[in-house]
Amino acid sequence: MSSASRAHTTSVPIALFSPLQADVLRTLLYFDIFNHPLKPEEIHSFLPRNSTNSGTIARECNSAPLSQHIKNSEGYFSLRNNEKSSATLRLTKEVRAKRLWTMAVFMANILRRIPFVRGVAISGELSKGVASEKGDIDFVVITAPGRLWISRTLAILFKKVFLLNRKKYFCVNHFVTENQMAHEERNIYAALEIATLKPVSNFDLFRRYRASNSWITDFLPNAPEVPASLSYENRVSYFQKAIEALFPLRLSGRFDRFLMNMWRKIWKRRYPHLSERERNALYKCEPFISTAYGDDFLRKVLESYNGRLRSYGLQPVPLPQR
Repeated sequence: MSSASRAHTTSVPIALFSPLQADVLRTLLYFDIFNHPLKPEEIHSFLPRNSTNSGTIARECNSAPLSQHIKNSEGYFSLRNNEKSSATLRLTKEVRAKRLWTMAVFMANILRRIPFVRGVAISGELSKGVASEKGDIDFVVITAPGRLWISRTLAILFKKVFLLNRKKYFCVNHFVTENQMAHEERNIYAALEIATLKPVSNFDLFRRYRASNSWITDFLPNAPEVPASLSYENRVSYFQKAIEALFPLRLSGRFDRFLMNMWRKIWKRRYPHLSERERNALYKCEPFISTAYGDDFLRKVLESYNGRLRSYGLQPVPLPQR
């Protein structure tokens, strides 16, 4: 979801809020970055503490003093001073997301047939049921151990050759291997992205992915279960089997390491303005993980969130080290 750059200058005596109202406010402030109003049941799913239910949340949202600082637009709650956050705009994005979903599933089904890919999930704003006009379709990809860089390179080649290097419908910035799925960076941003993933293939594998990242309950104790309403395909396709048979165990391992080092050199050459520490944080290049987040969106989101938290006298969150 695209972030808002609007600054908050409101000074509010937070001591007047009940603990639940303060938790609701923290949740709404995070989604305010994306101009994304929430229904009471969504607020409950993303609360920082497990303390209530959606009915109680709706009553608290409509009660002073919280009601003086948030608005209720057709059952969607958001910050009162954000004109861009409204039920009308969200419903427009939901309609766009439904149209885009068919394309997302189509692309995911192509992606899951790439050799050594074992699971694909939709992430980003589409996984939250909305789509902005200029938004991308983002994927999280799980691969066989020791084959991540083969899969990633083939996915990038597909994008360059068949999609003319356009990423709108095929944004593949996050790969992990099925034997090492736990996130190293643990914060509210990462927790929300994991909690809202929508698997398109291999549901069982994504249940294990969630179990490997059980730490998200430290941030989201009410996080929803991995959704099981989609049609999942778990088996390896005949095309994958045929191509994978061409890579004996020893040969494919060497080739994977070669590709990993190749991408490491590409990113070093492509981003000379980044320090090695910054580059390693944004472009993770390890046998078990690959990320490519050039604009450090995570840090920008958390900095924006902290500005909002401070404006209400709430404790800011730690920023990732770069």
